[in-house]
Amino acid sequence: MSRAFQNILLASSSTETIDRLFEICEMCDEPNIKVVLVRDTQSAKEALESLTLSLAILDLNTLGLEELKLFSKYLSPKPVVALISEDSSVAMRIALRAGADDVFLRSELYENTHAFITSMRRQIRRATHIEDANTLRDSLERSLDELRADHHAAQHVQQNLLPEPEQYINGVRFEYTLTPSLLLSGDFVDAIKINDDLSMFYLADVSGHGASSALVTVLLKNLTGRLLRNYRRNSSFDLLSPMATLHRVNQEILLTRMGKHMTMFIGLLDTKTSRLTYAVGGHHPMPVMCTSGNAEFLQGRGMPVGMFEKPVFEERQIDLPEEFTLTLFSDGILETIVEPSLADKEALLLRTLKNGFISSGDLTAQLEFGAESHPDDVAIMTVSRA
Repeated sequence: MSRAFQNILLASSSTETIDRLFEICEMCDEPNIKVVLVRDTQSAKEALESLTLSLAILDLNTLGLEELKLFSKYLSPKPVVALISEDSSVAMRIALRAGADDVFLRSELYENTHAFITSMRRQIRRATHIEDANTLRDSLERSLDELRADHHAAQHVQQNLLPEPEQYINGVRFEYTLTPSLLLSGDFVDAIKINDDLSMFYLADVSGHGASSALVTVLLKNLTGRLLRNYRRNSSFDLLSPMATLHRVNQEILLTRMGKHMTMFIGLLDTKTSRLTYAVGGHHPMPVMCTSGNAEFLQGRGMPVGMFEKPVFEERQIDLPEEFTLTLFSDGILETIVEPSLADKEALLLRTLKNGFISSGDLTAQLEFGAESHPDDVAIMTVSRA
């Protein structure tokens, strides 16, 4: 990693010591070091505050133990080397306890030059590793900040693509809640008015989490918008068939080559004939239809969307009573219900919904999964007429 010069602070009032240390620094053969010389305590403190130091060599005849403690605390974990005059284990122990990483007698600059050079090289390498780590950490933090900003921007885009949390289309109420496991969601819902009699709605659950899954939901919203425009200019009527719409979505996802797939439930509601036409793309659990105190899962099968070149979907129709509630879920709901088996989880859903309309928000509260984090995205959508 290329770097600027590393500043090595040399604090001593002894001209002889200074000259010898300059000679030793040249012997270290480190091309990127720059020696900064100070001769008194005040200058040393000013250098500590104004310069980025890699290593400090402090002559304790010039600076005292308090200055050694200050430098050791300020530079940590970068190294500080202390020079002492007294050949004493007590003096050495006091310097080490004050924060010195290595301690040398001043006489060793002449008598044990090799040991001092070895220590200098080791401390310079240590400072290099610390500075490299700090540089990488700062770079990583900047990258993470940029990533967070990008994710927040993507979240804003995704939320703007979602419909209003509650809306009425042709006398039918559509409302939903969407709880992502991460900042971005792979679950998506929509309800679209086609004309004064027909409306289309869907719930999609894209594989995985995060940005790549959210990108597929943007693609889905774009596609259904195109299908609606095609219908209104009489160039395509795929929107009038949930099964045909699934095939179009399947084709679009395969063309992206993103390695993503989704499960999906699409319904076409005709309020003039009071009939629901729907198709399923590998979706589970199936929506729950509640009428007159009875709740049951809709029937239907189909392959996941975006996995196969020629998937098999089926389209079904049911007649709707004057009052009904249809509740759709993404499969994340099953992970939030504390029941021992899949059958028990499904039974709980039916028991909870059998008495009629429950908003997605109230259902969230009743199933007690309103925690701050979730193992999977959870989307709930209700379609009702009272």
